[in-house]
Amino acid sequence: MTHYDPIDASARAHLERLTPWRRRLVFFLRAVALFLLAEGVYHWAIICGIGDGATNSFESLPPSVQAAIIWAAIIDPIAGVGLWLGAGWAVVLWLLATLSQVILGAWAPAGMGRLLILTLFEL
Repeated sequence: MTHYDPIDASARAHLERLTPWRRRLVFFLRAVALFLLAEGVYHWAIICGIGDGATNSFESLPPSVQAAIIWAAIIDPIAGVGLWLGAGWAVVLWLLATLSQVILGAWAPAGMGRLLILTLFEL
């Protein structure tokens, strides 16, 4: 008679082999997650004034650009963590963040040069 241990059974569920396409999807989502986390750190560096110098501070940017930077600084790390964990809502949040950055870049192009380059790379 075999002894059934539910703890061992649940631990084995994580050891199942992934199909090649699912493995590629996980790698892609984690690569996008790393990019979003790095982008979030970049936005927070702009807000904190790290690396920009005295002539190009966050306070001197137009309010529309400030709002776009703050939005991206909040939404990108949340989407990145969700994508890393493989949550279903994170893909929707990632698409929302990318679409909103494209729209904000189209409506407020003044001062959005760096953000536009990041958004185009993300697309």
